[in-house]
Amino acid sequence: MANTLRAGRITGDPAAGLCERMCIEVKRVFDGCRESVSNQNFTLELNGIPPQAAPPLTFIRAESHGNAVFTLSDEENLANGKTCFSGEVSIPVIVTFADSLGNRYTATSNVRFFREFALGTPANSIVPYSLEVFVAFLSTIGNFISPAAVSVNACYVLIAKVIVPTDILVPTYGRCVYPDCTDCGENTCNAFLELPLFPD
Repeated sequence: MANTLRAGRITGDPAAGLCERMCIEVKRVFDGCRESVSNQNFTLELNGIPPQAAPPLTFIRAESHGNAVFTLSDEENLANGKTCFSGEVSIPVIVTFADSLGNRYTATSNVRFFREFALGTPANSIVPYSLEVFVAFLSTIGNFISPAAVSVNACYVLIAKVIVPTDILVPTYGRCVYPDCTDCGENTCNAFLELPLFPD
């Protein structure tokens, strides 16, 4: 019999099997926006360059690594029911480079820039809202401008969201039942144990 208590597409009557109302705590996205930017120039100050890296160094790539942080500097109510959030976006970045001997190394940096977002905010309540920013950053074009800094041409996708912690009531099918895990290929021990004890 097929396991119906697992994630996946619903076939047949979606109400079949509903067994309870469950209260779950979620982050409600009250409003959000997306920004895609390409061919943007940044200067990255590098930290943690291994001392054994032999100059000259050659830039390979830089990409976001970890969660972006938005530091709010100003918040202003607008006439259209939205709020203008102003502040600095900081993105942790891993920079990959090669030395003159062909060895690859990594160093860390932070991309920082100022942004404003006009987003809808909920009415006053006991539970406060917050602004969360997600950024995916990538560059494969750049060069060293000093022993510990690179100039890069990058692209990034930024998503800003007004988040409100919320308790919601949803219908559920109960707890999820997971199927047994299966190996990707042949089990080494099974193949070994099936060998004859003595050769023919």
